[in-house]
Amino acid sequence: MTELVLTVAGDHAAAAARLLTDHTPLRAVARTVPADAPGLVAAVRALDADAVFLTGADRVATRTAQLALAGELAVFTAEDTLAIALTAAVQVALSRRGRTPADARVLVAAPSTLPLVIPVLLAAGTADIMLWHPADAAAFPLAQLARDVDVVVDLSGRHEPGPRPAVVAPGDPVAPLLALPGLLQGGPRTGDPQAHPDVHAACARALAGLTPVDRLLPELADPDLASRVAGAVAAARS
Repeated sequence: MTELVLTVAGDHAAAAARLLTDHTPLRAVARTVPADAPGLVAAVRALDADAVFLTGADRVATRTAQLALAGELAVFTAEDTLAIALTAAVQVALSRRGRTPADARVLVAAPSTLPLVIPVLLAAGTADIMLWHPADAAAFPLAQLARDVDVVVDLSGRHEPGPRPAVVAPGDPVAPLLALPGLLQGGPRTGDPQAHPDVHAACARALAGLTPVDRLLPELADPDLASRVAGAVAAARS
């Protein structure tokens, strides 16, 4: 299995690396790197790694670094894997309400926080997506709009959970790690992962299929996690 280097501007990569090493087939190590895009690119190149996971830095900086390094090694960001996890959670929440992405309405609050989630939701078959921006709050209160949807993907942290609609939000530190073992099981691949939202959507479907009845996402320690995601990735790329 590929060794994964987690690069981080903060201090939470060590815990993530331990989780991945202890509970998945990956061998993961954490390295602290600069948070700015030029420093991030230079530091990653100096690592001589086959695969890296960029987390902890500004989204724009990690995306800039991902594009700069795309032809040299496999580079995934927290934006990639969080978009996968949130899409999986949406599918699970819809299924429990007897809905499918094709016949449901999903509201994404503050989409600029995680732009990739929109193309991944679309690639997963979500037919009706509403967008809400914090600047719209005065004219269009989020709670009011949420009454007419099936799931809220709350990237703003402003929506109060209730019995309806279902609310999916970031915050679980394990969620961005779930797809990584499967994404790398077949070996590192160069190129821009975000150019293929269909692959992200396939990963999301695999995660949704492994989710226990009392959760919105599977356990990181699920023994089938890596192989199921890897199979979905291979099928999407074929």
